[in-house]
Amino acid sequence: MQKIMYRGVFKGSGWIFVVWGVIVALKGFYDAFLGLPESEFVTLAKWTKYAGFEIVYGLACIVVGLVVFEFSKRIPEVIERE
Repeated sequence: MQKIMYRGVFKGSGWIFVVWGVIVALKGFYDAFLGLPESEFVTLAKWTKYAGFEIVYGLACIVVGLVVFEFSKRIPEVIERE
């Protein structure tokens, strides 16, 4: 019989989503409020639109990570497999 740490897989993926979401959201906030376009051919309107996308995407990743954490509370810690 093998013991598999089932809940740890879900918690690990939840942490990946949360950490990635924080990184992307912080980059989006930086681009929206402090950063300037990296090229002279990118307009400020397009730059802030992309920064808004980064913020929404980052926050969505954080929410998905938190949902995975909630789901992991409802599954068994260890499963046994033959």
